[in-house]
Amino acid sequence: MLRSLSGFRARYHYLNLVVVSEFDEWRVVVHASEVIVQGQRQYKELKAKEHALALAKQFIHEVRQEDLPELAEVEWSPTGPQDWFVAKV
Repeated sequence: MLRSLSGFRARYHYLNLVVVSEFDEWRVVVHASEVIVQGQRQYKELKAKEHALALAKQFIHEVRQEDLPELAEVEWSPTGPQDWFVAKV
């Protein structure tokens, strides 16, 4: 089942950061064409955004050990009708 997202998205270098509101929790996903990282659910929007950014930094700088500048923050924008999420039925 597909449903539109209600939340926020941002970019950290080549990674897409998505935080999605689901009832009283926020789902955290970081993805690119070759990787999907699902973070821990959070109870606050701010904590979800912080967690997504921390996952992205850890993936690029520690896991991949890429020599990209560490960005202190990212610009978040609301998800829109073009953003979809596959929900388990």
